[in-house]
Amino acid sequence: MAVGYIYILLNRAFQNDHYKIGMTTKTPEERARELSSATGVPRDFEVLYAQRVSDCNQAERLLHQQLYQYRSASNREFFQIPLKAAIKALEEVADQIGRIDDEEERAPEPVPARETPPLPSGEISVGPSPQPRQVKGRKAAGTIVTFEDHAAYTDAPRRNILHELRRRVLSLDDRLRQSEQCTQGQRIAYKIPGGRIFLEVKVQKAAIVLHLADGGYPDPGGIADDIPPSHGWRQLKKRITILSEADLEAAMPFIEAAYRARP
Repeated sequence: MAVGYIYILLNRAFQNDHYKIGMTTKTPEERARELSSATGVPRDFEVLYAQRVSDCNQAERLLHQQLYQYRSASNREFFQIPLKAAIKALEEVADQIGRIDDEEERAPEPVPARETPPLPSGEISVGPSPQPRQVKGRKAAGTIVTFEDHAAYTDAPRRNILHELRRRVLSLDDRLRQSEQCTQGQRIAYKIPGGRIFLEVKVQKAAIVLHLADGGYPDPGGIADDIPPSHGWRQLKKRITILSEADLEAAMPFIEAAYRARP
């Protein structure tokens, strides 16, 4: 058993919807660089989507079995498949094998600040000033992550969608701007004022993944997947993958229902 990543890579020299889907015990970015440096590769590989799992070897085997009908005749690790279908299969396998979302990469539940007792009259504090909580992650320790950092991480089409998603989420309640939390793991979380997180946004290179509370909105089209309880997402029960503006339109009623729901 080896902890690692299952990934979806794109080389723009190849035809549309033609992706390399595999595993690595390194980072997906390192794997993409390795493949790009090989002799005869016309253009660099790009990481479109990746998920860390507890056993990347087994995850790759299951994923390739599930995508067998889409496998390229020329290379067993390339698949001709719509990106959303590939992402859905990858997420399902990650749920089955056991995904790893490091705790420091998750948006933490806010902890009420402790009040500092006032100093007696005439005394001066000489201790260090309180510092904002820093989140460990892919950037250097101590780096504060912003929404714009996440927007810069994703590709141009998804960047526009991410900005529009944020605008529409914040329009639900003026106080949500103060509750917005960005972490090193390309995550953005929104907390119901006086309540708990109802929406967490995972930003990938070519996709935006929503994890949200179940607000009971009907889903005859099946656009939302159930998050297994074993995944430990607490109140976040549904997952929606957004690739296009149409996907965002379809997802907004679920987001609004999740906001209105109270734990």
